[in-house]
Amino acid sequence: MTQKRSYITLSAEQTIDWYQHHILVLHSYALALALKAGLSPAEAARVFVEPWHNSGISLQSQATAQLLEQQARQIAEVSALTYGEEHVHVEQQDDIWLIKVVIPDHEPLERYGPSLEVHTQWAAEQLRQVCDPKGIACSIWLENNIQYTQLSLQVPQ
Repeated sequence: MTQKRSYITLSAEQTIDWYQHHILVLHSYALALALKAGLSPAEAARVFVEPWHNSGISLQSQATAQLLEQQARQIAEVSALTYGEEHVHVEQQDDIWLIKVVIPDHEPLERYGPSLEVHTQWAAEQLRQVCDPKGIACSIWLENNIQYTQLSLQVPQ
């Protein structure tokens, strides 16, 4: 007779913490491998994001306020899943969204060598690859241990 046994002894909170730490370590590892292969952070981001796109290059469109809000909330959600909800703050003023992420521990991101600044460059290019085709202007910058992401509607040219 077989007996069902649970091998998971961590609480839900401990499990989430464990997965968040490992996601950050895997991001660090992926970026470190790309840099060792001779890619810049921007080139590494393009290689990382490319499989997510259905058809390579998409035509740029003009975003709506609803699409902008959806993108901002999606970035905030991914950030909360990655760093912990308590470390993410979202602000909106008119058609400008600002997502602030306090990075509580640099070690997982820096474990394989790339600095937090290089990770920020990598993330900025990933986000640009996602937002530009949607008509959303985006920028990411780092101040101390806070990563800021600003989104707005692109001005038609």
